[in-house]
Amino acid sequence: MTESSDDRPMSTAWTGLTQQQHLWIAASIWTIVGAGLLTMGGIFWFHFPYLGDLDVEHIAIGTIALTIGLLKGKFVLDKTASRVIENTINLQEPNPFKSIYQMFGGKTIALIAAMMGIGVVLRAIGISFEVRGLIYLAIGTALLWSCRQYWTSSLQLNKSDS
Repeated sequence: MTESSDDRPMSTAWTGLTQQQHLWIAASIWTIVGAGLLTMGGIFWFHFPYLGDLDVEHIAIGTIALTIGLLKGKFVLDKTASRVIENTINLQEPNPFKSIYQMFGGKTIALIAAMMGIGVVLRAIGISFEVRGLIYLAIGTALLWSCRQYWTSSLQLNKSDS
């Protein structure tokens, strides 16, 4: 049996993702979704790109939404990211789809599903664009705050491989 460069036997071809690839996927998802929500929140709340609502009231309330997002990122999503990163270190599953579940775990997948569900419900019941904008500002900020942990961990893995 011939050995490959990463010390796995060639006959048992490794089809899974590396730890770094898992972290890149998580970081990319959190970054893209966070940036999208933050952008849509700005459009809905401030009426960008027309700058229709850049008065003191909109800026103050928008700042409160951003602050809530930072707090949610620091106290909720940072813990979630840390748990996912820890799970990534212990991955054993070669199947990429099963390893994603093993990496995120049931609690994180439930949190993601709940946040998506809230968005769907808000649209379905006709909540105004402005209120949705504030929620999107907060959640987008939280995701962007916490995605830094995934990027940092993936870069640390890259340095340790060198």
